[in-house]
Amino acid sequence: MDSTSRILLDRVQRSFPIVSDPFRALSEGLGIDEEQVRELIRSLKEQRAIRQISAIFNTGALGYRSSLVAMSVPEDKLEAAAAAVNRYPGVSHNYLRPGNFNMWFTIAVPPGGKLDEVVARLSSEAGGWPALVLPALKKYKLAVVLDVLEEGDWDASEEKVELPPTESSAGFSVNAKNVGIVKCIQEDLPLVEKPFAQWASALGMSEAELLETVSGWIGTGVIRRFAAVLNHRQVGFRANGMVVWNCPEDRIDTVGEILATHAEVSHCYYRPAYPEWPYNLYAMVHGRSAEECETIARKLAASTGFDNFRILFSTKEFKKIRLKLFWD
Repeated sequence: MDSTSRILLDRVQRSFPIVSDPFRALSEGLGIDEEQVRELIRSLKEQRAIRQISAIFNTGALGYRSSLVAMSVPEDKLEAAAAAVNRYPGVSHNYLRPGNFNMWFTIAVPPGGKLDEVVARLSSEAGGWPALVLPALKKYKLAVVLDVLEEGDWDASEEKVELPPTESSAGFSVNAKNVGIVKCIQEDLPLVEKPFAQWASALGMSEAELLETVSGWIGTGVIRRFAAVLNHRQVGFRANGMVVWNCPEDRIDTVGEILATHAEVSHCYYRPAYPEWPYNLYAMVHGRSAEECETIARKLAASTGFDNFRILFSTKEFKKIRLKLFWD
């Protein structure tokens, strides 16, 4: 992958321009024009380096309840259990991670639904296996931005874009107009000269109104980011590990904030612990190999002074999709 492709990948995964001519804005300083930017993005999608460019929503701000769930499933029942869980449209990711609790999935329940009841139903449908509901009690970091750059890619005068806030400070009204906008902009951005104008036309509104709405939702945290999601493996990050700590409650904020400062950490959460699963602090790390992830985990432990951790690697992917909001 050449330097132009790497810089473009870095730009679009950090923050996509919310303007009438976004591809022209992205072309600035790249030495290529906006049409070439669109063609390069198209090529990167064909290579599966870019999964999708769209709004990435704060589901909590839209009234959803979400959680990580760990289920303990006998090895010979895993495929059937995963198929049962995966049928629920709010399950977006489901992985095998070896251990007593070996099936790990993320779930989102729409406004009005009860998370515990949905998980209990899925557990029953999967075979009645024990399940731990592990919602994020506090978020220290949530920003999957992979370092795809190499030395010399960035001009010394160019600064990387800061990520916007991840928490919502304003409510979201669940009405037909807003739901229609969400359902539209969660899809892949069309690679046309004026993509927001095309979306706005389909929604029956002006481009200016749509741009103002999207920018406003980013500002209030309803949208975490409008950006590209990359395929980790295709851009060189072939391993990821969920590092979990048994951290004293009175130190958890301090340790969580330290972990969040590390560039190798994409997610960092405080979650409830259980007698059968005493871990309460979670950090996702990404590396080019399992060995690199293990090195990162040791580095994180050294920086916090806590070595009571485990690293869980995903060994099988049962499901991985972009969550489609307001599916019902």
